[in-house]
Amino acid sequence: MKKLLTIIFLAVFSVAFGQNTGLNTANPSAMLDIVSKGNTAATNALNINNSAAARLLRMTDQGHLGINTNSPTAVLHVNSSGTANVKHDNLPVLDATGFTPPFNTFGVNSDGNGVNLGGTVKYLYYQNGDIYPPTYNATTNTGGFSLYTTNQYTNLSIKNDAGLKGNTIGFTFGTDASATINGQSANNVNYIIIPEPGVYLFEFYGTARCNRYNNTQNYTFTGQMQVNTIFATASGTSYSTNTIFRGLMSGMRSDNGSTHVNTYSIANPQTLTVALPTTQPNQKIALFFQYESGETNQFTNNECYFNVPAGANFSYYFIVTKI
Repeated sequence: MKKLLTIIFLAVFSVAFGQNTGLNTANPSAMLDIVSKGNTAATNALNINNSAAARLLRMTDQGHLGINTNSPTAVLHVNSSGTANVKHDNLPVLDATGFTPPFNTFGVNSDGNGVNLGGTVKYLYYQNGDIYPPTYNATTNTGGFSLYTTNQYTNLSIKNDAGLKGNTIGFTFGTDASATINGQSANNVNYIIIPEPGVYLFEFYGTARCNRYNNTQNYTFTGQMQVNTIFATASGTSYSTNTIFRGLMSGMRSDNGSTHVNTYSIANPQTLTVALPTTQPNQKIALFFQYESGETNQFTNNECYFNVPAGANFSYYFIVTKI
């Protein structure tokens, strides 16, 4: 009887004066303060089992909480095997018809259960890390391409080399030793082949530049030149324009607005964005760069190229996403 009275007294004293209950601690800092005996994933701080001794919840001494698992390996580890997945109430429903890869790979069904709707994101990423073409010589200002006539097209190379950073779409690559683009002859055209029908988003960005040096070339500049970045489709080795993005290349000038006396460069970022629907497999495409107008008959000595701007690590990039 004496022991029972002592237990009752201690319980009442704790509620009346302490308000906090501690397990394995003499100084509880909360209404219920549990201090485990270890700090590793191998020991348990808290277990909750059902009447059949099945583990419902486990908190390890390392802070991993497991639900329906005996061995949690993350801060929250939920094993949905044999039960419904994680349920979220009052969240917007994203069903299969509203799911658009690759922009979302997680949805919620009408019952509030999280379900994985994803798969492999289908894309291609190409990054040219050097000046283009690689034959350009900055010392002699030659070896690039000319920009003075609409009859000349420069192929922008996209191929399976060190610049290819990803290709889950499964594009294949090739080179036409001899081809035509809009009826004009072109040699060594690098192309890519779209393997299957669908809708594809193509994005290109690069910086074209033409340098003037004091050499025997006679320059008379007005300060602007229009150029085209061309997305072309092909039938055999015959390429034709699908989409043109026109850019304005503006000459670099001094503080008073005049062109530089001894050196001159004309540069501007070139961009292209194309959404292409294809209905047949193995569609062949290529990229080209072309003079349009301005600075008539000035850059005729292959003094133009795609440069790597200061602080950048590429002269141009090309991204394709299946949408």
